[in-house]
Amino acid sequence: MNKPLHDSRHIIEKVEQYLDTKLQENAEFNEELNLSASVSVSTEGPKVNITSLSDSDTKFQYDVSDILYWVERDTYFDELAKWNGVKLEEKHRGALDFLKESEQLPTFLDFVDAIKRQRIAPFIGAGVSSPAGYPPWGKALDRLARQMGGDVPAQIKDDLDNYRYLAVAETLYLHNEHLFKNFVQTEFRLKAAQEDDRPVFPPVVDLLPLLTKSCVVTTNFDRLIEKKFELVSGKPLSGYMYGKQEQNGFVSQLLKGEQCLMKLHGDADQAQSYVFTESQYKDAYGDTNIDFTKQLPRSLRQIYISYSLIFIGCSLEQDRTLELFKSVMDQGHFEIPWHYALLADSDSASKAEKMGRLLSMNIKPIWYEVVDNNHSMLVDLLLLAIDVANKKFSLGNTR
Repeated sequence: MNKPLHDSRHIIEKVEQYLDTKLQENAEFNEELNLSASVSVSTEGPKVNITSLSDSDTKFQYDVSDILYWVERDTYFDELAKWNGVKLEEKHRGALDFLKESEQLPTFLDFVDAIKRQRIAPFIGAGVSSPAGYPPWGKALDRLARQMGGDVPAQIKDDLDNYRYLAVAETLYLHNEHLFKNFVQTEFRLKAAQEDDRPVFPPVVDLLPLLTKSCVVTTNFDRLIEKKFELVSGKPLSGYMYGKQEQNGFVSQLLKGEQCLMKLHGDADQAQSYVFTESQYKDAYGDTNIDFTKQLPRSLRQIYISYSLIFIGCSLEQDRTLELFKSVMDQGHFEIPWHYALLADSDSASKAEKMGRLLSMNIKPIWYEVVDNNHSMLVDLLLLAIDVANKKFSLGNTR
């Protein structure tokens, strides 16, 4: 029996006892009905048809599920449990086979253990918001440069081609600050699909409330995460940090292990929160070395040493965030938990180099298969992890 019904079992039993008593009061009618009524099974459904004793043209139809539920409820739930097991096996077979074939099951189970212990903090990158129509950083900066026109696209081409996005953003910001701010505010506002009464979110955003009840970190300007958690909880997030803004309840919520959100680049609607250009990064993190007296790096360090991050939709190339994590590791002042990253599979040479670099920061990659630019395996792995952590699906003796 499922949990809500099990919790109310004594109430259900009382109701059933009363209904059975009322049934027995009509013993003579019941006997006549049992002996004389015509019963047939239709092929559509199928449904059980019972013909009225007094009017042969009147038939009562019942679904098999209704009959089993009301007559043999324990049997119904036994059948339901078996059916759910088969369906879950079918649902997770592809992801489980991939993990076994790629010899990644031990790392995956470590990730599941972190979910069970409620120590996971999702780190959400631009790739997560792409299905909702938000551009990755490279495309966004290129589009803004073209809007500015003139020789601006040529000025930023080399930096853009070499993924030096901070330098590109700095150039564009200095060229036309007002156009830059307007572009961010309009390009990363909530889309119509999220403003509807029944909003549609990217698959990973839909799963975030099932992954964590505490902290989420994102590099994204958009408000998809806030909107999703607000819909689930019925109230806005009370703890958040947008860029280098302070005094907004984030730290207290973080230390208490309650729901909170850190937006490393700031929020699209609040230009004063942006941490996207080189100068803004220096202001937020420190000029040359990471300055842990500043609120943003200090809070990010606290998350890094307190939670197991799971990087989703992130390229994890060299950036200021990874520099911060490496700095904390090299200092050796803290016991660092293992972190995890869901990354698209790549060729063996580049994968080995990247894996070594990430492991030096206590980040274990979990590689997933991408076919024809389809990243559905990432979602399948998250669904499997959530179901195993919540004891809905057992991997058995697979470690």
